[in-house]
Amino acid sequence: MVDVVPCPAPLEIEASLARTADGRDPGLDFIKGILILLVVFGHSIQWIVHAGTEDYWDDGLFRAIYLFHMPAFIAVSGYLAARRIDAAMRLEQFLFRRTLPLLLAMAVWAVILAWPNLERAFVGLETHIRSDVWKDFRGSFWFLWAVVVGSAGAFAATRFGAYERAALLLIAAALLLAPLPDFPPSAIRYTAAFYLIAFLAGRAGATIHAIPSHVAVAAAAAAAIGWLFWTPDTYIYNNGFAYWRPGVAGQLALMLPVSVAAALAFLRGAVALHDRIASSAAAQIVIAIGGMTLEIYLAQTVAFRATSLPPEFAAGYRDAAAATAIIVAGTAALVALSRRLPGGELLWGRLPALPFRARND
Repeated sequence: MVDVVPCPAPLEIEASLARTADGRDPGLDFIKGILILLVVFGHSIQWIVHAGTEDYWDDGLFRAIYLFHMPAFIAVSGYLAARRIDAAMRLEQFLFRRTLPLLLAMAVWAVILAWPNLERAFVGLETHIRSDVWKDFRGSFWFLWAVVVGSAGAFAATRFGAYERAALLLIAAALLLAPLPDFPPSAIRYTAAFYLIAFLAGRAGATIHAIPSHVAVAAAAAAAIGWLFWTPDTYIYNNGFAYWRPGVAGQLALMLPVSVAAALAFLRGAVALHDRIASSAAAQIVIAIGGMTLEIYLAQTVAFRATSLPPEFAAGYRDAAAATAIIVAGTAALVALSRRLPGGELLWGRLPALPFRARND
């Protein structure tokens, strides 16, 4: 999902794909761009179209997005990490290049989220920090925690040498089987498992183009059938992957294969679309958006948390699309502005060029 520091070029999707001057793969940025737009649009459906209610669980478009977008998003993150995390990476490099920047970004934006309640600080600073800042740091950016957990699992697996693949599979299985049904741990362990599987695929040299067209079509058909049977209890947010609870096993038997099928179909379709329209202005815009997914994810969280609409508020998908465009454009402007301000990069988890970090890079 995120590129927190300048890194070596990611694993190739296809050798024929062009690369930018800084080594980024535009095909992967194109996929990331589509996915972050779906993240914001999905939240727009939740917070604007179904403001003040929980009707979004049964919204067909919301359901279609949530079949795959977070598993696919973190799978791209794991795939990108396959050439960045290996046995040669030292622990301090892993911590300062991959983990600390994300933790820093979450901490900064947790404070921003809690800012409207700062009046509590005047009656009890410790209570305010524990109840607001810590709660947002722990839960509001759960997807980034999934990236942290997934990358930690990948780093640990690379310590096992020839048994790396087995270690990756065991860690992924342990995450899925961990008895932690409450949100956000349930969503973190579920998506982190996708990170590790994609990391394994990347280490094995697999490419998205290698997915046969007939497999992608079959996966899309399976996802469409699964969409018909998907219920509010099928969402990871509601079942918590609590396989030991009555009735949940059936929901997981639907959720897991449908999410995998939908993610595969999306990834293959997205890279095929990029191949077709790569030189168009629309593709370049999506690629640019894909280059700032971390920034958009952080900013949109605050934007929706600041939105409080009454249940009687009437809005449609067109309004949700407009909100998505405004949030993305606003984030791009904020990123451009922050780069001109001293310390502005701290908003986005960019660490200062400290001497020990320069050596690690």
